[in-house]
Amino acid sequence: MNIQISDIYVLIVIYNKHCYDSDTYQALKELKGIHLIVCDNSTSDYHNKETVENEHHLYLSMNGNKGLSKAYNKVISQIKQKTDKYLCIFDDDTKISPDFFEKVLDNINKYHADVFLPVVKTEKMILSPCLINNNRISMITEDMDIATIDNTNKISGINSGMIVNLKVYDSITYNENLFLDNVDHDFMRNVNEYQLKIKIMDNLVLYQNYSQENNSLNAACHRLKISKHDLKEFYKDDYCYYLYQIIGLKYKLFKKYKSMKILFI
Repeated sequence: MNIQISDIYVLIVIYNKHCYDSDTYQALKELKGIHLIVCDNSTSDYHNKETVENEHHLYLSMNGNKGLSKAYNKVISQIKQKTDKYLCIFDDDTKISPDFFEKVLDNINKYHADVFLPVVKTEKMILSPCLINNNRISMITEDMDIATIDNTNKISGINSGMIVNLKVYDSITYNENLFLDNVDHDFMRNVNEYQLKIKIMDNLVLYQNYSQENNSLNAACHRLKISKHDLKEFYKDDYCYYLYQIIGLKYKLFKKYKSMKILFI
């Protein structure tokens, strides 16, 4: 079966912005053939429903920020019955090259994998793909040959740019006990456990705006509470490593903000 662009559903999760402020939405909204879905996790009305539906795309509201996992699962419940289709997931700040879907279709039709991962970079590092071993994530460095990484490794990757055969969701869904952090790595951990086929699209590079910086102490504390909850869930079978991760995160934030408040979260 030859997969066409019309066989791909494309999901963007929007959070507290108008969709026109999303680089990803702006790149995709005029693209012919795809089924574009905007799932809105915003806590205020940014009038995204009117905009998206006027442009003949599917809009789904979460009626507040319910977290990434619940947003993904809601979308999947809408399209899961579409056999032999694919879901492509994007963050709302991913820069997409004009030939992205041309290369995606070439990979899908050539390799017939269950999950496809592009190479996602920031100015400083490769975010995705990465490796997961004993629940611990290790980054791929520039001197490694990405083309040699295959299912003999335990591969993980971030959500943005990931393409998943919808049949995968018959066995795996997103862990709704995770709100934001490690939603993607938890999913990929399950993909590895089910021994599904993963293909790294090494000829396809995306660039991601990536920042864990917070502009205020209160924002940093709120983000830390989410990270603490999600790390505890992700590392629930490795409590010592959870402590290592959260202590390291708190130390980094304490150095930045010089506030004892960080230490008591």
